[in-house]
Amino acid sequence: MTVLVTDTGFAPDDWIDGYIPLVALSDTPDELYSLGIDLTRPELDQRDLDRVKRVLPRTGLIRIFVRSFGDTSALTLARSLRDAGYEGRLRAHGAMLARFYTFARRAGFDEVELTPVQARMQPREHWRNELDWTPVNRVPRPRGSAKYSGTS
Repeated sequence: MTVLVTDTGFAPDDWIDGYIPLVALSDTPDELYSLGIDLTRPELDQRDLDRVKRVLPRTGLIRIFVRSFGDTSALTLARSLRDAGYEGRLRAHGAMLARFYTFARRAGFDEVELTPVQARMQPREHWRNELDWTPVNRVPRPRGSAKYSGTS
């Protein structure tokens, strides 16, 4: 049983319609049911991205696999889908750290899917969307300086 992380905390997975892999997506728009699409690789070629974009109006949930902790391609794909007008649920799963939840939310993800092991290792209180987060404004080190005190 998977655990979902949202801004309100942990919740059980409530998606009951299952997932269709990208290779099984139909291009015919007459299917009226709500699709769940499982993207096992976040890098899509233009043909696959166009195929996903064609079915966005009838897609209820898109699940994007995050391959490693430093993998930003899933964030890029999430932003691309939101920019294309997708308003359904967007879910990240795979190698996710609680510390990156804010990045995932800002990229357009609504939720993160965890395995029970991941949920035990990173409890609910670790997952929070830091709404007032801003990037650290670092003072550059002067060239040729071995040590920089930070004062002028």
